[in-house]
Amino acid sequence: MPITHLANYRPKNSSYNYAASRDGFFRWLESQEKSYHTTRNYLCDLDAFARWFKSNQRQELSLPLVTSIDLREYKQHLVTLNFKPQSINRKLSTIRTFLTWALEKGLIEALPKIPKAVKEVRSSSKWLDRLAQNALLRRVERGGNSRDLGVVQLLLNTGLRAGELCALRWSDVRISDRKGMLVVRSGKGSKRREIPLNKDARSALLLLGYSDHVGKDTPVVVGQRGAVTVRGLQNILEKYKGDLENFSPHSLRHTFCKNLVDAGVGLEKVAALAGHESLDTTRRYCQPSEHDLARAVELIGEEED
Repeated sequence: MPITHLANYRPKNSSYNYAASRDGFFRWLESQEKSYHTTRNYLCDLDAFARWFKSNQRQELSLPLVTSIDLREYKQHLVTLNFKPQSINRKLSTIRTFLTWALEKGLIEALPKIPKAVKEVRSSSKWLDRLAQNALLRRVERGGNSRDLGVVQLLLNTGLRAGELCALRWSDVRISDRKGMLVVRSGKGSKRREIPLNKDARSALLLLGYSDHVGKDTPVVVGQRGAVTVRGLQNILEKYKGDLENFSPHSLRHTFCKNLVDAGVGLEKVAALAGHESLDTTRRYCQPSEHDLARAVELIGEEED
């Protein structure tokens, strides 16, 4: 569809003032070589504002009449309609661009104050869901080595802090055919704890070289210059970040705790395994996501036919 067709998009019952300024703004957008979709979004956003203005003020939109109060009320109107923060901020940005253009063209004498952008509340959870965990493991399997895969699997299945993993020695690890135990000697607050090893954790330690280092007082995770540092561990994981946000050794620790909770393990046991002194800390690690809450209420809903 040719971009010039957008000039024919008109809000119903618009006054000449808005219609004329809208046409001028459209021509300016064309001169800026904006894409068809960008231009369409600009005009649709402006037409929506014009309709709201007419409904709210009982008169057609006239640019000199637009005040900061109108813009604040329009923002609240969008919030009430449950528009996403990203959409609200785009609409406000469109109006700002339009009014700035109008000011430069002498159509208005002053630029009304534009409301602050709506802050997008991001989930406080730092853990990875199952899909993200599987995607991460696939990336490491395809592009990494046995050490890197062992590191990721061990963090996911033990919840070790970065410093704890870097300080871990082979003499702290015991593995048999069906069980295993890992001793953290330098946990937070210098507290010692023991972590039972599931099958995946035992496999991870085998990848890291357990069979060749049983009982030795040497570091479990090594690089070219010896024991890996916390910074070195972060660099290892960074290679496999992909599109994950806030990805770090600590996010894998959060994931370990969340997986335990999802499996029905009580907070007291999760806290003991993670080395948390307070259950409040464990609760923060395991805050439910929107998906968790939606799944919870579905459990008491009627089944669809």
